[in-house]
Amino acid sequence: MKILLSSALAVAALTPASFCQNTKSLADQIIRNIRPQQHTDGTYGDSLMETCRVLDLLSRSPRRYTELDGPFFRRAALQVAKQSPQGLQQQAWTVLALAGCVTPELQKARNATRDQLASNPEAWTNELALLALRTLPPEDPHWGQPAANSGAALRCLLAEDPTTIDPPGLDDPDAWTAWARAARLRGVTPEAMPPLPSPDPKSNLAASLNDLERVIVQHGLDRGLPSAQPEEDPRPETLAKPHSLREGLEHGLAFLEAHQTQGTFGLELPGWTGPEPGITALCLSAALKTSQSLRQPAPAWVQNGLDYLVSLQREDGAIFDYGLAVYTTSAALEALADGKRAEDRDAILAARNFLISMQADEDLGYDSIDDPHYGGIGYGGDERPDLSNTQMALEAVSRAGLPEDSSFTDKAMIFLTRNQNLAELNTEIWERAGGGIVVSGTDGGATYMPGSSPAGEDEVSDGIYNARSYGSMTYALTKSYLLCGLAKDDPRLEAALGWILSHYTLDRNPGFTDEKKSHDGLYYYYLALARTLQMLPEGRIVNDQGEPIPWRKDLQHKLLAEQRTDGSWFNEAAPRWFEGAPTLCTAYALLALDEASSAPGD
Repeated sequence: MKILLSSALAVAALTPASFCQNTKSLADQIIRNIRPQQHTDGTYGDSLMETCRVLDLLSRSPRRYTELDGPFFRRAALQVAKQSPQGLQQQAWTVLALAGCVTPELQKARNATRDQLASNPEAWTNELALLALRTLPPEDPHWGQPAANSGAALRCLLAEDPTTIDPPGLDDPDAWTAWARAARLRGVTPEAMPPLPSPDPKSNLAASLNDLERVIVQHGLDRGLPSAQPEEDPRPETLAKPHSLREGLEHGLAFLEAHQTQGTFGLELPGWTGPEPGITALCLSAALKTSQSLRQPAPAWVQNGLDYLVSLQREDGAIFDYGLAVYTTSAALEALADGKRAEDRDAILAARNFLISMQADEDLGYDSIDDPHYGGIGYGGDERPDLSNTQMALEAVSRAGLPEDSSFTDKAMIFLTRNQNLAELNTEIWERAGGGIVVSGTDGGATYMPGSSPAGEDEVSDGIYNARSYGSMTYALTKSYLLCGLAKDDPRLEAALGWILSHYTLDRNPGFTDEKKSHDGLYYYYLALARTLQMLPEGRIVNDQGEPIPWRKDLQHKLLAEQRTDGSWFNEAAPRWFEGAPTLCTAYALLALDEASSAPGD
């Protein structure tokens, strides 16, 4: 049965102090506290202005939501746009609410209200109105001069040199937050900052919005966390001579043994302390798989780790402590499935049902035509689904087995197809935030989200763009197609495999034009590659000459050459996405080696 949005998203654990430094995850948590408060007509709160404030914050949040991201934004924005705002306050809030919108209909309503606001002389001395006009300036702005007794935020908005305006004291976080928003809008970076909030899932809408505003104005600012490994703890070097496969597996398992605490694992990065459930789950799967490859019993501590994961399971079936609910539940489900303990079967099925409930579909207000992300799954569920979360959920659900008559994979196929650069079958057109439109390319590869890729985009003609395909997501797409049962002669699968063949490499994550970025997510890429190619018929892929590509040998050679003296792996070239953490990359590497050393179909 589908879990109701209010119960699935309202429960959120308080984060440990170190995790609160991650403003993106903290904002995500607060937004999930706000989401269940949306009314059936799409509005929030008790007034138009409260709905406007929610939209304003969603569009300025670290993920920069727009109406293309789902009904939680789109339906509210349409309600705002059809109103005829009366008075300065309503006009200003309407402009701010629709400031980040990308579709012509909503932009037209926004700009008309902006011009109406700008024609009112009182707007040029009103703090909220000035905030709207600074955010979306009219063609001929005429900034005034602040009164001597004006608040810091208003003076910052009007000052010719905003750096001359002193911020309020940190003991008044509301006044400081208002000034900080104005200051960042004017290009001034705050220095000293008040503490971040600790959101309560039981907070009312007003309190949650205030918390979110404080997080947003501090997002991206340095809060003093160490950014590099301490000099007194240097990273181990790579082995002078690579181990054999067996030796490498033994050495990797020994690293996990040395870094577990009663079967749990952490990120082992500066600023992060204590066990992390997702890392624990991946390391447990790696220990189980590696032990199986070595034909030896799994370490005793694995049982403690599995017990830890089960202890975290919530009433809705999710298994996580804080943030990344889908990622963590997917990894935990896999670990429990790998553990093959009869007593975990109910926990596995509950986790499976949670992941299915997180799919963006009709039960969560999505429409297969109006919402580009229909059928996908995101970090917390339906908030901007992406191919990475979707492929992890698909893999985990497949491990547990789909319920009879489930439409989960059918809906997922709609999302998967929209992530593929295959114009003959993907005819979607997406409005582009910077102007113009994004359409599907033709190379058969995959993007991270419909019309969006961290690998960048190409302008193929005036105002028309393609989001670039790249390696890890193309493997994720191909594996997902296979998990959904797509026929091997389907043009979508053939096109994806064609991209893989033409971009086969283990030296980088292919598809990035920026060499530095081509190492982002490299170990994730290795695992996606191994799992995908292992699923192909006979676990093989052939080149244009019909010759098998020795991917197993290539991957084993690559990973064994990168193993460190302590048995670990980590992404030295690009620590993004936590790949500077040896526990994470060691799990990825061992799981990839397991696929590369297994018989096809194992």
